[in-house]
Amino acid sequence: MAERYCVCGCAVKGEHWAACPDFGREDGSCRGCVQIEARDGMLLCERCYRALRRHLEDAADLVGHLRSIADPTKATPYDRIRVDSSRPEMPAPVAADLIDASDDIVRTMRAWALYVQFGEGHPWRAEGLQAGIDAASAWDDVNGCAEVILLDLDHLAKDSHQIGSLCEGVLDVHRGEPERWSIADAASRYSLDDQPRWANAPCPDCNLMAVHIQPGRNRRPSRYRCSTLGCGWEANSLDDGGLWASVFAEPVPVEVRPHDPRWLTLADAARLVERTTGTVRNWVTQNLLTPQMGRYWQDEALAVAAQKRGEAA
Repeated sequence: MAERYCVCGCAVKGEHWAACPDFGREDGSCRGCVQIEARDGMLLCERCYRALRRHLEDAADLVGHLRSIADPTKATPYDRIRVDSSRPEMPAPVAADLIDASDDIVRTMRAWALYVQFGEGHPWRAEGLQAGIDAASAWDDVNGCAEVILLDLDHLAKDSHQIGSLCEGVLDVHRGEPERWSIADAASRYSLDDQPRWANAPCPDCNLMAVHIQPGRNRRPSRYRCSTLGCGWEANSLDDGGLWASVFAEPVPVEVRPHDPRWLTLADAARLVERTTGTVRNWVTQNLLTPQMGRYWQDEALAVAAQKRGEAA
């Protein structure tokens, strides 16, 4: 079977084919031309597949975030143009980018959800958000679309006619003002307020202690992403049979138990059985008593003392 390479054109940084005409040039015109092999049975490399999945999972939270910033019931869109008015009832202005970005993401998500459900040629057109919709309703709408797309993601990643278009709407990052916002465009400009923590194990690719753990939101799996420049490894808690969930699990704190008063010091044990400390040490030598970290179990000391007195243990 012929090797498949990532349709996004991903290449191994610093690795070149022997015939590369730009290899070694000081201007760095070719940073690497050896293509990265696609994930098994798919048309995306591992990194692009996981980034695509991550952005789809985040789409609902991102749209909800954008709508909460730009409440359409209290703001008027503007495009970096200051508007002066003496009318006190004028709503506060809000950047048109917020409205455009959320609308474009919703159109993308609705279009792909319709495609997954009904295939090509469906009669419905994917529209943007309704005017005045609140953040919670927008989240519900996009989350429903994301659930549909994610269930079929592995199949879409094998479809040579569709995967490029899906990546264009989700992964492409445009310079300047995008004509149509991708999910990655919005995520890079209006990032979600996440609180990741550092992992206590190294990245499996670069072997550096640089993995951030993002706890899962809305029943999504936790994510692990390496922050080392040029690495970019990522996975979630379900990948590889849950392997990374165990690798990056937080260490279980040592249980600290309160002191049990029945563990006695040598002096206390001797006082309890009315013997000298030397006698108690002899019982240890005779293997009649077994101390634990310099302490003696009360019941065991009493039993040995009773035995020595000729009483029943």
